[in-house]
Amino acid sequence: MQPLEVTSPPSASTRDSSLDGLRALAIIRVITWHSSGWQWTTWVMSSVPAMFIITGALLTRSFQKNSIAVVLRHRFRRLLPPLWAYCLFVFALSYHFGSRTNSWWTFVLPLDQPTSTIAGQWFTSALWYLRAYIWVLIFSPVLYLSVRKWNSWVPLFGTLCVVVLGLFNLDVGGINWIIGDIVLYATCTAAGMAWLSASRPQPSSLRVPMLFLALSAGGWLLLRTPLDGVVNNDHVLHLFLGGFWATVFLQFPRLLEFVAQTRFAKFLNRYPLSVYLWHSLTAWFMWQLIPHTFPTNLRTVVIVLTTFAALPLVIFVTGLVEHRASHWMTWKYLTPRILVAVLALAAINTSPVEKRVNFVRVPLNQPLPPSAAPKVFKLRIDNQVRRYLNSDEFEDAGWQSRDDEMQTILDRRNKEMKLESTRAVVISPSGHIWHGITGGMKDFDQPSLIGSLTKTFTTTLVMQLVEKGALDLDAPIGDLGMGFSHHQITIRQLLMHSSGLVEYKSKAGSVTAGTTPIDVLRYVSDRPLAYPPGSFIQYSTAGYAILGIILEQTTGRSYEELVQQGITNQLHYEISLFRGQYGSIGFSAGGISMKMDDLADWSLRYLFDRSTTDTPWKWSIKETTGLGVQGYCPCVNRKFMALGHIGGRTFASVDGDGTVVIIDTNGVLVNENFTTTQTFAQELRLVAGGGKKYLYP
Repeated sequence: MQPLEVTSPPSASTRDSSLDGLRALAIIRVITWHSSGWQWTTWVMSSVPAMFIITGALLTRSFQKNSIAVVLRHRFRRLLPPLWAYCLFVFALSYHFGSRTNSWWTFVLPLDQPTSTIAGQWFTSALWYLRAYIWVLIFSPVLYLSVRKWNSWVPLFGTLCVVVLGLFNLDVGGINWIIGDIVLYATCTAAGMAWLSASRPQPSSLRVPMLFLALSAGGWLLLRTPLDGVVNNDHVLHLFLGGFWATVFLQFPRLLEFVAQTRFAKFLNRYPLSVYLWHSLTAWFMWQLIPHTFPTNLRTVVIVLTTFAALPLVIFVTGLVEHRASHWMTWKYLTPRILVAVLALAAINTSPVEKRVNFVRVPLNQPLPPSAAPKVFKLRIDNQVRRYLNSDEFEDAGWQSRDDEMQTILDRRNKEMKLESTRAVVISPSGHIWHGITGGMKDFDQPSLIGSLTKTFTTTLVMQLVEKGALDLDAPIGDLGMGFSHHQITIRQLLMHSSGLVEYKSKAGSVTAGTTPIDVLRYVSDRPLAYPPGSFIQYSTAGYAILGIILEQTTGRSYEELVQQGITNQLHYEISLFRGQYGSIGFSAGGISMKMDDLADWSLRYLFDRSTTDTPWKWSIKETTGLGVQGYCPCVNRKFMALGHIGGRTFASVDGDGTVVIIDTNGVLVNENFTTTQTFAQELRLVAGGGKKYLYP
């Protein structure tokens, strides 16, 4: 296969300034996306493929002038010092604030991505690009020699590999995703080596590949859409759209050359590594500092602009590690930079800035960390279940066959998850009800403690009073007549787990027998808030205990009476409630005991019919937490297939098909079994004929 037609003969010494212009535009788009969280920006220009295409072109030109060893040594000497400086800074912050990190060696030799939970992973999540860059540099000699021998066949073969990996979902999760990254960006690098290393292609010769890439991207979108609407989260789409935008811009070389000559583009091209490393941290600070009182879109625009404006100052301090002038270690060169750094640290540690900056949590309404998809639990449906779902038996089966398959799933998952004994209720979209028991679990006429599923009842009671005008979601709760210190908190913040209240704990670290709701209220009142109300989300059992107190004060009736008179008597449920037993606060946060069939009916009413109030309230789902409910994957683009809640030992969810799944166990479903529970429930949904339609679009 012949290379693309070029505008001039190959020249190893010629520098094409249009590539500098393309790289500057790519960096600008990366900064905009990372600082704004606007998913649409990833569709405008897929920056990372463009940057690797440029890398391939420049590497080849360097290989043509010097030995491979010399070129790679120069590249690593420029890459590693600024990377190490940044990683040392983040590692030190992580240690200071007690944030979890992965292995220390990844901060020194990032063949795996350095990660830290500090700032909700904002400071490390963008380092995936440099991990991929290092692997591409390692493989670049093989790519270069291959392109010299086979030319265009190398990137075409790489494209085929990317498509095959994506088509069969072989690039999903963990090490497989890393491999997918390497194959994708090695392909882009090979494309730059094959088609841009000599000189700029003729615009006319780019039109056919541009059309092919556009049609390929459109065809892939018919097959599936990227997670969270972010192009970067799908390797195949990223390749096609990245190639498409590169061919579009390369048809306007004079425009790219003009961009390259601008002052800001020269700044970006002089410090590309430092800008990439520090821009996310800069944007994170802006999200902390710009007031929440701004309208959301205006606030985001201001944050993007201030991030760009702050970068020259940030690079003034940090850029010397990347672009090391001959006199950079002199006091004259270092002193002003040290002074600026000290002043910045002093500002961060003084009021009012200190009160607004929290290195541990991610603020509410802040975009996801750079290039980070939502936390989606990988549902690894058992192969036996897959075979059954794809069999003629499933298509033609009556309910006896499906019931037997669900019992098989129940037996296997109970054993694999070490749940001791389990029972489950599944209501199909057509209304068929299946009951399954394994491991000597108690019969279905016996109730179970539903734990935090009680919060759905509490939320309903609150919303019923809101309908009547007895409560205002956004009014401060006041001191509750008991001198409660955090009077500025609103009911909406309590419902959405964004109040900032600390969790109740005894000296032994658990809830002691006889703990009352007033004990909880006094405990959290005596302690400072963990964060400003409404700025973060952190699951709060204490918050729901206070909601129970508010319900009792507003109505003059006990919580137990409210549940029975307002909900269960009308629906003919058999329930009981407790307070301060079983190592739990109980009460309005987790105090209901009821039968599983009643819980299945309640879950359908609450999550699917939304008929527990006269007028269904607007669901307010933020990531995975909403008003007394949590969303569970499979999900895509923040569309939840199922909504529900885990109550420690009991799980309830409903999907968009109306399939109800209730799992009750003598084991524990949270913590280590949390993600597996989602797969367990999905297997039951699929066999029952559900698991296809999203409940929360």
